[in-house]
Amino acid sequence: MDTIANLKEQTVAETPLLLFEAALANGETERWSTHRATFNGHVYEARVLRHNLFEIQTASETGIDAVPKLSLTLANADSHFSQVETAVGWKGAKLQATFLFYDLVNGEPATESLVLFQGILNPPDEITEEAFRLTATNRMNMQRVLLPPVRIERRCPWTFPSTAAERQEALDGGAEGRFSRFYRCGYSAGLAGGAGNLGPGGEPFTECSYTRADCQARGMFDRDGAGTVTRRFGGIEYVPPVIQVRSHGEKGTHGSPVQANEARYNDFVPLLYGTAWTEPLVALSRNDGNLTRMEALLGLGEVTQVLKVLVNDVEISAGVAGRDMTGSGWYNVVSAGTRVGGFNPDFSDGSGNPAGDPYGSMACLSVVVPNQIHNGTTLPRVKALLEGMPVERFDGAGASLGYQFDNNPAWVLLDVLRRGAGCWGRSTSQASPRRRRRAMRRSRRRTTTGTRSRSGGSSAT
Repeated sequence: MDTIANLKEQTVAETPLLLFEAALANGETERWSTHRATFNGHVYEARVLRHNLFEIQTASETGIDAVPKLSLTLANADSHFSQVETAVGWKGAKLQATFLFYDLVNGEPATESLVLFQGILNPPDEITEEAFRLTATNRMNMQRVLLPPVRIERRCPWTFPSTAAERQEALDGGAEGRFSRFYRCGYSAGLAGGAGNLGPGGEPFTECSYTRADCQARGMFDRDGAGTVTRRFGGIEYVPPVIQVRSHGEKGTHGSPVQANEARYNDFVPLLYGTAWTEPLVALSRNDGNLTRMEALLGLGEVTQVLKVLVNDVEISAGVAGRDMTGSGWYNVVSAGTRVGGFNPDFSDGSGNPAGDPYGSMACLSVVVPNQIHNGTTLPRVKALLEGMPVERFDGAGASLGYQFDNNPAWVLLDVLRRGAGCWGRSTSQASPRRRRRAMRRSRRRTTTGTRSRSGGSSAT
């Protein structure tokens, strides 16, 4: 068998072929090409109508000299690919494109093969009666991962564990610790030391629609049936009702101005590192006639310490229990960003129970200011100086030193890479130093942040 390098120099060569192999989520494999061919004992069906693998560009937008995205148009007159989409789904399937010269007359390869592309398939871009178009993103494309990974939404963004193994991992994160995708939900009903309510028949719940009602039914919104404090819900949906209030010196009453920040939905929840000034996202505010009470979302994950808060460029003091601070205003940390959140006592129902959102795994600030600073008719401008997330550090031998606030860019970068790379299979804190270095190198090739990264006087958002 000849080589590709030798055969391509000949005046008359065999047919160049691209063989596409897609490994689906259910373990099945689809194989196609522009011509029907047999390679390594597998038959590749003549399904490919068009592809863009041979398109030439001087440099990709990602800065990597590789094909960032592959587009395939497949023959779908028999609705074969539509049926696969309905039964299994193409999203997440692994695609590999192999090049070789093929002898169509004898039905055998004329050269060795060369893998040109490996990537992850996206959902179908277009489905017609005749064609089926798929795109795949190169697995080395640094734009494949978004960081921060969570957006502001009404439903809870945390992954609910559906199996016994996943519930065991949700209990304490398992080998992955706080990087486990089930850790923030933490539903582990039926396990020793677990949290959450059992479902009908005394069995754990296996699914969740990520709404407030489902979270309450599973015991993860405030407390479970055993009294364990959970407060894991990460959705932001609460809007305080309008109440009748009377301002100082006013004879009658009026409805309290309520501001619900719906324009913020689908924005990213920022990640905060180092000592940083940030502008928290005001989730809601309500004026009671003399004071405007608001909730400000600081960021995703734990915040070490809030140092200073400004509202409309006026500094606000930290709240002190038992002191009358009506004239100056005050702020308190409602949720520090741990997976057990907290409720704002300023908003409660008729029975005195908290009515707001618990902000599980999100840092939230309660800010109260007098009318002289803000009258509640619009959303205020809030700024905060804080110390961001604790990061895991390691000694010279690679042993973990635990999580602690640190401005060192090396530890901040390591945390960013681990989050962006999605190291769900094995925590680098549990890996050997050699494996940890390999994971970091893979992370640098695969990861990008959604927006700018700050450290040591700045923050990653």
